Amino acid sequence: MSGLLDGLSGEWQALLRAPGAAAEAARLAELEPALARGGMAGAVAALTWCSYRPVGDGGQVLSALLRQAASPLAARALLQALLPRLAVENVYTPTYGHQLDEHWQSPTDTAADLVAECFAAIKRHAGEDRHDVDRLLVGQAARRLRTARQARRRQLARTTALGPSHASRAARGLHDARTTAERVAQVLVEAVQGGRIAPAQASLVYAARVKGVPASEVGRCHGMAPRAIYYALERAEQRLVGSLA
Repeated sequence: MSGLLDGLSGEWQALLRAPGAAAEAARLAELEPALARGGMAGAVAALTWCSYRPVGDGGQVLSALLRQAASPLAARALLQALLPRLAVENVYTPTYGHQLDEHWQSPTDTAADLVAECFAAIKRHAGEDRHDVDRLLVGQAARRLRTARQARRRQLARTTALGPSHASRAARGLHDARTTAERVAQVLVEAVQGGRIAPAQASLVYAARVKGVPASEVGRCHGMAPRAIYYALERAEQRLVGSLA
């Protein structure tokens, strides 16, 4: 992360020296008093953090920058101000999520993706008047990063052929190169046809475990509350496993 921070800081200094940057900073300072103290560069440099929260007037500076984030200079200044907060966000743990055995990319790649997601969040919320800018943007960026990592793992699980652990089945004549997802789909069809699981429950398992749709999205498609979908999915999977006993 340190190398990335150094590179972004150098980019920020170069941007401040670019033609027109001083005039744009002066324009923004006229619109936002919080950006007038020490100028744009001074406001960003003076912003300090205590753990996960900005100190003193830092929150006002962040809010002002988000309100003016339609300006490329303000958007980049906001990202620069949030870099210390991004550096301490816990998104580097190899195993993270709903008990998924995830093997994430290298810390450097993860940090770069987190910064990119944060800047995308800045652009999405540009112009909004918020008092929790750091929590909004960093929280959203981290959630999207984790979701992307989990989706990637599910994609790999669906497209990787079964390995040597299934050699004993092959020896019994089950020469089958189908993916795990295909096997789950077949089991679901057989369970529904045999009346061992309700079609509605099978639909949940199929969407989440075969198609790889995030559980939260499955819940929205079925009109279920966020917490209810996890409970319903667990019950459906238990029913499916029980039908195989």
